[in-house]
Amino acid sequence: MILAIDIGGTKTLLACFDNTGHILKEVSFSTPDEYDDFLNDLKKHAARFDQNFTTCCMGVPGLLDRKAGVVRSLGNLPWIDRPIAHDVSKIFNDTPVYIENDSKLAGLGEVSALDTAPKRVLYITVSTGIGGALLVDGRLSTDMIDMEIGKSPLNFAGDVEHWENFASGRAFFESYGIKGDDTDDPKIWQNFVQERLGPGIVVACSYLQVDTIIFGGGLGHHAPRFRDYLAPYIDERLHPIVKRPKQLLSATYGKNGVIYGCFEYAKNYHR
Repeated sequence: MILAIDIGGTKTLLACFDNTGHILKEVSFSTPDEYDDFLNDLKKHAARFDQNFTTCCMGVPGLLDRKAGVVRSLGNLPWIDRPIAHDVSKIFNDTPVYIENDSKLAGLGEVSALDTAPKRVLYITVSTGIGGALLVDGRLSTDMIDMEIGKSPLNFAGDVEHWENFASGRAFFESYGIKGDDTDDPKIWQNFVQERLGPGIVVACSYLQVDTIIFGGGLGHHAPRFRDYLAPYIDERLHPIVKRPKQLLSATYGKNGVIYGCFEYAKNYHR
């Protein structure tokens, strides 16, 4: 059995997988702000699982020391230099625990859902912020494992801003006064591509040379509403020697992308 844990800023999700990738049980709880409270809540919910796990993989939204199993810093939680892999392992009877950035795991999960893994995939999650992962031949690129694509500095409205400051789901709502879930107005989506999403995508294509982009996250999963505007935007602005992505896809697993990525990571990376 494999245990997957997705630690979000507001909710933590646990899922027990069998060896074929089938979810046997899911448990969720609100993520406390304090680290010790998180461990206490996790211990309570761990009692609801009666399986002995062979491996655990945990998705964490922050800066990590993967080898040491330590969370260095989280964007939405005040957890600094916490030995989370060790602490969670003790809760689950010394099960080996591996940690990885949640956006990277979501990308891994989404690529695993495709019939054939493309050569180079950029996974972009557009939600409260913007995160991303580069996958080569179906595996996470170790060279780009710490990339923070949402922090790319770009020109916007006469100033230099981090991309996620003007293209995230939060920025979408602040700009248009409506959530992506609640609008199919083509003018809004076209403007979003041309003024906000598109500039970061063409920069990413220029240095990553990907053949597929997968969009996930609360706003990114609306790719069917904006990709018909994004494809020509990309084609018009990329230099002729830069590879054009052949596919602009929506995430398959949606909000469960991280836990499926946890399963793939545990199964294939650390047998």
